[in-house]
Amino acid sequence: MYKFPKSERLCSKIEIAKLFSSKDGFLNYPLSVKFHVNESQSPKVKLVIVSPKKYQRLSISRNRIKRLIREAYRLNSQEIKDFSSGNKINIYFAFSFVSQQMVEFDKINIVVSKSLTRIINELKQRIENNNQIDK
Repeated sequence: MYKFPKSERLCSKIEIAKLFSSKDGFLNYPLSVKFHVNESQSPKVKLVIVSPKKYQRLSISRNRIKRLIREAYRLNSQEIKDFSSGNKINIYFAFSFVSQQMVEFDKINIVVSKSLTRIINELKQRIENNNQIDK
């Protein structure tokens, strides 16, 4: 239940390029969130975590941030997985850390949870308004 296997990590350069060229996203400080959605018979949720050198100069800081975001996602991912499989859509998204200060796990956990909820709410609105989801 609380897992983050390799199959949920976004590794393909093509999929990452589609994700970052997508205009869907928002800022939920200290995270910037981008997401891309398309229909699929076998729905998947995939994530990429970015901690740019621009904001955290030391690699130990960047690695710690990525570890905290991974753990927060692992604990809060079940709702978005259920939504994806229920609506038969692939959801690809990126969490990019945009703060120069280190943040505690409690703050990251709250922000990741709110971000996932916001993604779900935006997708529910699209589905209700019959907006086209990429095929």
